[in-house]
Amino acid sequence: MISKSTRAEPLAPDDRRRAIIAAVIPLLTEHGSTVTTKQMAEAAGIAEGTIFRVFPDKHALIHEAVRFSMDPAPVVQTLSEIDQSTPFEFQLTEAARIIFERFQGVIALITALRTSPSPDAAPQSGPPPFVAEANAAINGALTELFERHRERLRIEPARATAAFRGLILASGHPMMGHGERLTVEEIVDVLLLGIAEPVSEVAV
Repeated sequence: MISKSTRAEPLAPDDRRRAIIAAVIPLLTEHGSTVTTKQMAEAAGIAEGTIFRVFPDKHALIHEAVRFSMDPAPVVQTLSEIDQSTPFEFQLTEAARIIFERFQGVIALITALRTSPSPDAAPQSGPPPFVAEANAAINGALTELFERHRERLRIEPARATAAFRGLILASGHPMMGHGERLTVEEIVDVLLLGIAEPVSEVAV
C-alpha cells in the first residue's frame, strides 16, 4: 500500500508564493483577518510550516494577498474594452458594473487589511500606498471615458469620475441594505439626470 505524502509538490519560490496567495484570498473574503494559518495551509494544500518559509507571518501574507487583489490592471483593461461606438449612457452602465463588481470583491479584503497589523509594525495612518495607486489608475481610466464625452458634461471629467465612483461606493457599502442599493442603471440615471423631475416652464 502506497502512503500519501503530506508534503507539498515542489514549486519555484515565486510560483509557491502565488499559489498560497490565490488560496488565501477566498478565505479572507469569508473570514477576514480572523482566518488562521491552519485554514490557509489546508486551502493551499501545504503544511502549515510552509507558510512561514514563504511569509514572515500571517499578517504579511494577508497584506500580500490584498496587494495582489488590488492590482488595477485587469479593471483598467476591462474598462478600455468597453465599446466606444455605443452611446455614452451604455458605456457608463458597463463601467459602473465593472467598478461595482470590483468593489464587492475587495471590500472584505480591505476590511481584513484594516484589522491586521502592518507587517513592518509601522503605525497605519491611512491605506497602504498600493491602495491609493490602484485607485489612481482606475480613476485615470474612468476620466478618459468621461473625457471622450466632455461635451455632455457640466463639470470637469475628473470631477465626474469622483461623483461616479462616489455613487457606486455609497451604494455598495456594507451598511446599505440590499433594498436600498441603487442598480448600475439607476446610478447612471442619477449621475446624468439627477433625482428631481425637470421644472416645467411657467407660462407668463
